[in-house]
Amino acid sequence: MKLVSAAFAAFALLAASVNGSPMLCMEAEGGKGGIPKQGQQQSASSSSCNLTGTYKKGTDISSCSSVTIGSLTVPAGVTLDLSNTKDGATITFTGTTTFGTQKWVGPLVLLSGNSLTVKGSGTLDGQGAWYWQQGVSRALL
Repeated sequence: MKLVSAAFAAFALLAASVNGSPMLCMEAEGGKGGIPKQGQQQSASSSSCNLTGTYKKGTDISSCSSVTIGSLTVPAGVTLDLSNTKDGATITFTGTTTFGTQKWVGPLVLLSGNSLTVKGSGTLDGQGAWYWQQGVSRALL
């Protein structure tokens, strides 16, 4: 049940950012690097890009009109930055996107653009159980 709640919370986070929530429209640190880094697969074919493996901060998706996110691991303290997409782009989550655990202010996902479509049967795993355990005060009986 906790995983379902975490998935709904992550989806709400994504939906809010598409609608321009000022809380989620902060800029991620760092610039755009046009070359995918080692350990991450990004393939482009007629402006279609696939993200799998380990996400690297600064991955450039600005030329992609279609972005498919398969099984992807986002390291702790790194934002999955989808803010530099083409207008009218389609972002499809097909696998599990797992976010590393670290106490930080986030956001986990940064998404902005015009006329974007976000879809898919993928899972956004923010590892809520880890954060839940961090906030639990355990008293000795």
